[in-house]
This record gives sequence, C-alpha cells and structure tokens, in this order.
Amino acid sequence: MAHGNASDVIFMALLAVAVQWFAFPDKLFEDLGPLKAQFTTKSADMDISIKFGAGLILMIACTFSGVSWNPINGKMAGFAGFVASGYIVYSSFKRDSDVFVLRPFYIYAAVLFLGSLHIFAFPSNPIPPKNPDVKNNHGNASDAVALGLIAASLACFFYPDLLFEDLGPLKAQFSKKSADLSAMIQFLASLMLIIALMLSGVKWNPINGKMAGFAGFIATGFTASSNFMADGHAFVPRLFYVYASLIFFGALHIFAFPSNPSLPKVSSKKD
Repeated sequence: MAHGNASDVIFMALLAVAVQWFAFPDKLFEDLGPLKAQFTTKSADMDISIKFGAGLILMIACTFSGVSWNPINGKMAGFAGFVASGYIVYSSFKRDSDVFVLRPFYIYAAVLFLGSLHIFAFPSNPIPPKNPDVKNNHGNASDAVALGLIAASLACFFYPDLLFEDLGPLKAQFSKKSADLSAMIQFLASLMLIIALMLSGVKWNPINGKMAGFAGFIATGFTASSNFMADGHAFVPRLFYVYASLIFFGALHIFAFPSNPSLPKVSSKKD
C-alpha cells in the first residue's frame, strides 16, 4: 500500500496546495516571504479556473496516496508528471523574460516532479502476481475518460483560444484574455494530462480507486457549482461542464465500478 511512504508525502504536500486554492486563493496574488505573487490581477475567470485547479490537484493528491504504485502502474502517470512539471517550469521561466523569479508554480512543479519520480522509477510495491481476473485497463471506461481528458489537455495547451469562443451550443468559458489566465490554462492542461494517464495506467480495483474517486466527485461538484454561481445561478453550457463531466465519469468508474477485483494480500510483503 501507499501509506507512510513517499506517495503519502506527496499527497500531504498536494493536499496543502488544494486547501490553499480552495480556502485561500487570494494568497496566489500576494508575496509570501521569498515567494513572489503568482498572479497579479483578480477576475471572475481567474476565480473559476483556480477552483477548477483546486479540484484537479485534490484528485491527483488522493490518487498518489490511494494507489499501491508498482514498477508497471506508475509509468504512464510518472511520464505525464515529468512532462507537466517540465512545462510548468519552462513556461514560468519564459513568462518572467528568462529570469528565475521564485513563484508558487515552481514549488508545485517540484512536488509533481518528485511524486512522478517516485512512482515512475522508485515505486514502493513489487509487481503483483498475475491473476486471470485482472484485466488490462485499455479499452474500458478509464481509457475512454483518459482519451477525453487528453484531448481537453491538448486543446488547452495548443488551442487555448477555444476557451474564449462559442463552440456550437457551448458558450465561451472565459471572457477576456490575460497573461495570468494564459498561465492558469496551461497549468490546468498539465493537471488534466496527469489525471488522464493516471486513469489509463492504473488497473483499478474496489480498493485503490476509492480516494481518487471521492476526490473526483468533489472536483466535479465544486467546478460545476462555481460555474453555476458565476452565471448568476443559471445553467449556461460551457467547456468546464464538459471537463467536469469527464472527471465525474472517471471518478464514478474507479470508485464504484472498477474493472478488476481486489488483489489478494501478500503477507510476506510490506510497504
């Protein structure tokens, strides 16, 4: 299991970040000792994106803690974490005109990198024995949701303007472009990529999906409610509802309808 090892340390660090984003989002706009403010200008768009990001961070945190990482199931998520943390650092450096200015995104990237390194190269558990009842993840609901989140992530990376446009029945998610919002969109894209490859790479069973699934429900509800309230307590179809739906179906699958049975306990192995 994951508890007590490096995965749990990463869980605690990311949980602290999620709590800050949920409860104290204003801190992202303030200097905190040596840390310079991550953002400069508050807006309704930034508020919604920060709340969405808080839910994603919480889901990643709970996945780190709830999954028993082994030399196989952490490869895809670890790779996504390397890509995400590298991109966050690179884009942050470029936004400060190729000057290193210590900001929260660097701290978050470091936590994601260390967590990714642990599950990719130094997992705490051996490969479980083969069991004919344990299925390959690919092709089931986890992979379907993962593909949707990968598409959403790539769209945010390469076509962020889509979030500012009406798309058929979907109204524009954001109203006005800014440097802060651009940075936030890229950060959200990185988080969605990590969640996508976590969903695809882990063989979910009735135990290891409970924490991540519950966190996914929180992320979904918080995202939907924040959009609903931002629109004057009216439902206006926007892309974040689509992203929240993907998170919800992924969370529902791993929480209540996983594809694999629980692994048999191996008494000779300890985490």
